[in-house]
Amino acid sequence: MANRNNIFDDAEPPPSYEEAIIGSSRNNNQRPPPPPTPPRSPRSPRSPRSPNNHDQNPDRKTSSPSTPTTPRTPAQTFQQILPQSQQIVNRQFPPAINLYRDAFTGRASIFSLGEHQSSPLYAVTAWSGWSAHATLVLHNGPSADHPPLANVAYDPLARTLNVHLPPLPGRPAAPVAVQAPTPMKPRFAFSVEIPWPDPGSGVTIYRKESYEWRRSSSMAIGGLGGRSQGWKLVRLANELPPGGITVAGGGPPSGDGHEVVAICAQAVMSMTKLWKFAFTGTGVSGALGERWAVMAVVTGLVIWDQESRNG
Repeated sequence: MANRNNIFDDAEPPPSYEEAIIGSSRNNNQRPPPPPTPPRSPRSPRSPRSPNNHDQNPDRKTSSPSTPTTPRTPAQTFQQILPQSQQIVNRQFPPAINLYRDAFTGRASIFSLGEHQSSPLYAVTAWSGWSAHATLVLHNGPSADHPPLANVAYDPLARTLNVHLPPLPGRPAAPVAVQAPTPMKPRFAFSVEIPWPDPGSGVTIYRKESYEWRRSSSMAIGGLGGRSQGWKLVRLANELPPGGITVAGGGPPSGDGHEVVAICAQAVMSMTKLWKFAFTGTGVSGALGERWAVMAVVTGLVIWDQESRNG
């Protein structure tokens, strides 16, 4: 996902341990003894004192008790203090994105994907042609000239569609199959690899997890500000990814208790905004990896494409 500004970056580090201890003693009214008054120079005349100012001589200085000059380690920044599990994970996408109508050229429809229409992040090309087959391409940049990040070629009436993603490191490219809804099972279902660090070796491996797009009219869908009925992406695995990221597992639960990691719905009351999408819980944490994030977005776009064609 897109790399966001780290909210824990601080221009000024927090106080050191010694400074915090001094501040604590002041709060408890335990003041250190006052410094000794330095001897007055015999040549300097006595300066008059006023009731509001005990000393009006700006050149007069006081000494402080001597302290050992041992080297002190600089205080840590907030980013260093936070455990690794609470630090922000880099993301391919922002937490919430919209699909906007951009332009139409012939039979190809080009749309933009981003937080705002004025700052698109990715282009989306939806192509229907003269045949029953449809093609949807998520480009790796804000224009259709950028190479594909993912593409889908499918028959809207078929029960299976294939999503083509960049291959995993050291593995050949292979499409990811998505099961289309049926009257008996009205949901989109797929399995995709997510990164899973091995606690023993520290090497990141990949394991497959199963997900389902299900229709929903929950409060989370309503919070998108689009249509009251939309779709929720349900993570069927219950084990949290390694690292203990604080927002992991915090998505709204589905009816069967599994976590909802993304939601989407058609936009309303806009001539240019067409579709709304948001990650939730473990999905927004970035712990499920970029491959999963791309798969979630592109399958959500397929749902939008099919609903748009069907009216």
